[in-house]
Amino acid sequence: MLKSLHIENFAIVDEANVSFDSGLNVITGETGVGKSLIVDALSIALGERAFKDFIRDGYPSAIVEAVFEVKPSELKKLASQGIDTSTITVKREIRLQGQSKVWINGQSKTVQELKDLGDLLVDLHGQHEHQYLLNEEHHIDFLDQFAESGKLKESVAEKFHKLTGLLRELEEREKTASSRTEQFQLYAFQLQELNDINPQPNELDELEKERRVLENALTISEQASTLYKEVDGSDSSALERVNTIIRQLEGLSTYTTTAATFLPEALAARVTLQAIADFASEYEKEVQADPQRLSEVESRIRILGRLCQKYNRSYAELLDYWYDIRMRLQKQDDPDWSKEELTQSIQQQTQVYSKTCATLSKHRKKEAAILSKTVVEKLSHLGIPKARFQIEVSQDVQEKGLVELDNETFKADVTGMDKVVFWMQANPGEPMRPLARIASGGEISRIMLSIKSAMSGKDGIGTVIFDEIDTGISGRIARVVGAELKDLGRHHQLISITHLPQIASLADSHFRVEKHLINDRTVTRVKRLDENERINEIATLIGDGAPGETTLLAAKELLTQRD
Repeated sequence: MLKSLHIENFAIVDEANVSFDSGLNVITGETGVGKSLIVDALSIALGERAFKDFIRDGYPSAIVEAVFEVKPSELKKLASQGIDTSTITVKREIRLQGQSKVWINGQSKTVQELKDLGDLLVDLHGQHEHQYLLNEEHHIDFLDQFAESGKLKESVAEKFHKLTGLLRELEEREKTASSRTEQFQLYAFQLQELNDINPQPNELDELEKERRVLENALTISEQASTLYKEVDGSDSSALERVNTIIRQLEGLSTYTTTAATFLPEALAARVTLQAIADFASEYEKEVQADPQRLSEVESRIRILGRLCQKYNRSYAELLDYWYDIRMRLQKQDDPDWSKEELTQSIQQQTQVYSKTCATLSKHRKKEAAILSKTVVEKLSHLGIPKARFQIEVSQDVQEKGLVELDNETFKADVTGMDKVVFWMQANPGEPMRPLARIASGGEISRIMLSIKSAMSGKDGIGTVIFDEIDTGISGRIARVVGAELKDLGRHHQLISITHLPQIASLADSHFRVEKHLINDRTVTRVKRLDENERINEIATLIGDGAPGETTLLAAKELLTQRD
């Protein structure tokens, strides 16, 4: 439960410290003094959206700090939030400059972490909650909270995620398979193209060399002829001169061994020159101008060059790619999955999911009947004796829906297959209408209180806050509503902002919000009332002004009746 609330520089609240008790805590005060600011401040301390406009003018920041005390039995549900102590302190600072800061038990946290924790600690019901109740999308949440459907919903959600995961996998696999088919069609086309051209290893380099020779055939022939003549084609050729040198060395070697030492090198030179002469003679004959062959070589070079450009690869990379697509086309099947097996898994999971949804739906229908009856009883007690209230749990048939039952398919999601709508007839003779078409604010307030009372103790939330749930209620019914709040306070800590004396008189603890002018600035204060102060405050509420003798007596009478 909420033990204390500290507010600093928040709107017109310069500083406030409020200590709350168990049971029914009531907050009263004149219109405009800032009663709802207490709820706003607590909302921000629990992670709701904070605006810089909340910061008191002239100050750099506003601070809200709340201290909660939870029972040991409630710690289990808080374990997911990292809470293991019975005292929880949450603090939030809103800053003009920069982002707001959040602390939980002194440790810096995110706003989302604060909100997740706050949702487990406090059920805050402001006037906007009327719209929440009127929104049919939330009716299923009310029913599930009453029906304590948590474990069934978790099971449905688990199987939903598994089924949709398999469906996504099938879709992605089929897309991949389609893409693979298109890719292999492209491979087949490319393979045919490359097979037709049939590029060979090193072919492009060899063709480039051949083209250079063919383009310079005449020059090459002339150079080879000149080389042959210089080496062996005349009486003064290099080979003839070397032969002369060898003969001279052989003659001199009979006189000196030094001459003989040069003979091997001279003989080797003659062999080399003879080889050069043979090469020049043969190469001159081999290289002939051949325009037709040159045209063929140039054409082939262009074909191979365009191929490299088209595939954006070098010639060596092109040959590797050609080999690669041949291998891929030989292994077109994807060994990683079988459509038949995956489809069978989807069918099996659909049956499991459908069965779990049906179980949850049956549970909801059973609990809906109980909740409907309970709300009718509460409404009768709260002054709508002829009311009819009915919770409709229905399903929408949908082609290709996720749930398959009795040869039909139904729309379903992570919450199951059900659509829940609250229907009501406030007065005899009127037709049943969706709750969203009930216009009376007083009726909506009493319906909400009936639902909250019916769910009392089932939500596991220690603190429930009602911001003027008595809207549209007056007279005798106000006392009945107060009694219902009092009874609800036996199961929860209840904090209620009210303007009705009948409700205020039933409080276990009573606070008054006051507005004062201090140093020419308006400030709001929160005061816990003692017994005499309560009499005056309730008398003020009765008379809607300064208490008189009659209203004071009426206030004392109300306080006497509370017991």
